[in-house]
Amino acid sequence: MAKDKKDIKDFLKPRNGRIRQGYFKPQNPEKYKGDPSNIIYRSGWEFKFFAYCDTNDSVLEYASEPLGIPYWNPVTRKQATYYIDCYMKTKGVRGQEREWLIEVKPNKDIIAPPPPKRLTEKQAYQYARQAKAFMVNTEKFKAAKAYAKAHNMTFGIITENFLFGKR
Repeated sequence: MAKDKKDIKDFLKPRNGRIRQGYFKPQNPEKYKGDPSNIIYRSGWEFKFFAYCDTNDSVLEYASEPLGIPYWNPVTRKQATYYIDCYMKTKGVRGQEREWLIEVKPNKDIIAPPPPKRLTEKQAYQYARQAKAFMVNTEKFKAAKAYAKAHNMTFGIITENFLFGKR
């Protein structure tokens, strides 16, 4: 008997907690590549980005967590799978189409954490946690860039600078 193929949507359902998660309801469901009743957002920032994709005329189509990309996790020292936040296809001002793989992350998660000024137990723990997250994210982004390049796409990271117009 063959095993049923599992879909990411089967086990990555929105969770209750302090981070805003849920199902995004698009105004333009024809732009969504997949089931528009099953668009999962895992943060308020992802919600805001999906709203941008849904309402922006230059975005032709988009998808939530469309694919898993294998990468080497340096913390666990095992092969893992990275589920990219979003796929989108855009149309430029000259009519050229471009496909993107997009990750939505806070700016602090994409730069190396500065070492603490005082090494209290709490600061050492926070620094170690942030350093691990940065190492893992670096490997994920490397794998996503390579995948995007191999498939004639562009990998991009959306931060609060884009979402909220910060400099």
